Amino acid sequence: MGYFARSWELGKTSWRVLRKDKELLWLPVLGGLAALIIAGVVFGLIVLIDYDPAIGWIDFEVSGGSRWLVFLGVVASTIAVYFFQGALVHGARERLTGGDPTVASAIRGASGRFGTIAVWAIIAVVVGIIINSIQAAARDRAGFAGALLGGLLDLAWRVMTFLVMPIIIAERVGAFGALGRSKNLLRRTWGENLIAQAGLSIVGFVLMAPGLLIAILLGTGPLGIFGVIVGGLLMILGAVVASALSAVYQTALYEYATTGESPAEFAEVDLGRSFGHRDRRSNWGQPGRYRT
Repeated sequence: MGYFARSWELGKTSWRVLRKDKELLWLPVLGGLAALIIAGVVFGLIVLIDYDPAIGWIDFEVSGGSRWLVFLGVVASTIAVYFFQGALVHGARERLTGGDPTVASAIRGASGRFGTIAVWAIIAVVVGIIINSIQAAARDRAGFAGALLGGLLDLAWRVMTFLVMPIIIAERVGAFGALGRSKNLLRRTWGENLIAQAGLSIVGFVLMAPGLLIAILLGTGPLGIFGVIVGGLLMILGAVVASALSAVYQTALYEYATTGESPAEFAEVDLGRSFGHRDRRSNWGQPGRYRT
C-alpha cells in the first residue's frame, strides 16, 4: 500500500472511531465559536479606541497600542482553539482506551491541563510569528527559493510538534517537556510521519472541496449569496471533520508510540509504518519512559 493510500485508510479508520462518538465533533465547533467571539470583542475594543467618525473607515488605522490588543486577541483565540483540541484528544483517547467519552468528560479532562495548554498555545503563537517573519524575509531576498525554504521550516515545526497535544493530555509534563518528547519520538522518522500528515491534509481538502465548489459555482450565479453561505457552511463542516480526524490519528499514534500496541480500532492499520519501524516492540516503552 502506498503512503497516501495508507493515509486515506488511516483517515477512514479515524472516522470509524469518531462515528462512535459523533458528539465530539462539537468540540472543534465550540473552539471556533470561542475564537470568533474573542475576535469580535477585540475588534469592538479597537473600534472604540481608534475609530474617528471625522476620518471614517477608509483611512481607519490601528494604533500602536491597539496592536498589542490584537496580539492578545490572537493569543486568547489560540488558547481557546487549543483547549477544545485538547478536549477532543482527551475524548479520542478515552474511546481508544476502552471508555465511552462525552463532550462533558472531554472538557473536564482538558480542564485539568488548561495551564499547560495555554502555555503551549502561547509558544505556538510566538513561534508562528517568528516563522512567518523568516518566510517573508526569505521570500523578499530569494523569491521562490526563499519561500520554499520558509515553507520547509514551517513543515519541520509541524512535524516536530505533532504529538505535543496527546502528550500534554496524557502525561503530567509541561509544554516544553511535551515538545521535547514529541521531537525525540519523531525525529528519526519525520519523513514518513510528514507523508501521513500530508495524506490527512488531502483528506481534509477532499472533505472541504464540495463546499468550495458550491461557493465558486453558485456564488457568481443567480443564487449569489445563498451559494456562498451554503458553500461556506459545508467548508466549515469539512474543516471540523478533518480537525477531528487528525486528533484521533494523533491520539492513536501516541498510544502506539508509548505502548507498542495499536489501539483495537486501528488493529488492521499498520501504525508502525507511520514511524518507519517494522519491529513493533523494539523501540517503544511506557509513557514517560519510552526510548528514542
